[in-house]
Amino acid sequence: MEKLIRVFAILVLIGSISLVEAQEGEEEQNSLGALFNKVKDIKVPDSVSNLPTQITEIKESYLETTKTLEMLRIEVGQLRDEVYMLKKENEELRAAVGVKAKENRVTAMLKPIEITASDLVAEFRSDKVAADAKYRDRYLKVVGLISAFETGSSSIEMFLRVDGSDSRVRCLLMAGPDFFVDVLPSQGQLISRNDRRPLLSVGQPVAVLGTCLGSGLNVEMGNSRIDGLVERRTERKPGSK
Repeated sequence: MEKLIRVFAILVLIGSISLVEAQEGEEEQNSLGALFNKVKDIKVPDSVSNLPTQITEIKESYLETTKTLEMLRIEVGQLRDEVYMLKKENEELRAAVGVKAKENRVTAMLKPIEITASDLVAEFRSDKVAADAKYRDRYLKVVGLISAFETGSSSIEMFLRVDGSDSRVRCLLMAGPDFFVDVLPSQGQLISRNDRRPLLSVGQPVAVLGTCLGSGLNVEMGNSRIDGLVERRTERKPGSK
């Protein structure tokens, strides 16, 4: 009897355990199904679902930007080269302009002031201070008629006539290898020392180049030469007369 009771108790215990396990399995199955359904029902945001497309667009935009930057880099390099060339050309132009300006100044200094003997004397007689400031130590080309020749200790003096005045322009002509001449004052002639032929006579028009030395009794011209007149010394051959 006691054994039967034990067997019955064991059977009841086993049945209870099986029932509990069955209930737990059902509950576990129900829980997993509910979780799956919940996960299934979750909606993925568009920003995540479209992520591959956005990555592709970003990549294309990056490549396009890189291409644009490369083109800009090339253009900047070209502009830099153009600026360098323009700067170099500007420097060359400025140098050329500077040289040209210097040449113009030198040319202006070497170019004589042209004036007639009568006008030159008239300006000194009218306002000596102003004429002195204007003409003294300046290179002049004075045009006039020869009024006389005289000989000095180391130079030849030639005077230019002035209309309506006793004053004249006194020109000091330096004799030398290119001005090999003599003066015949009484005859009013300038002659060659090579063959004694006449070169100039009183009354002839001449242009005299020289430096104005100011005015006293006459207007003085120093270091003068007659424009266009060159008489070089020639060596005589032995036995020639």
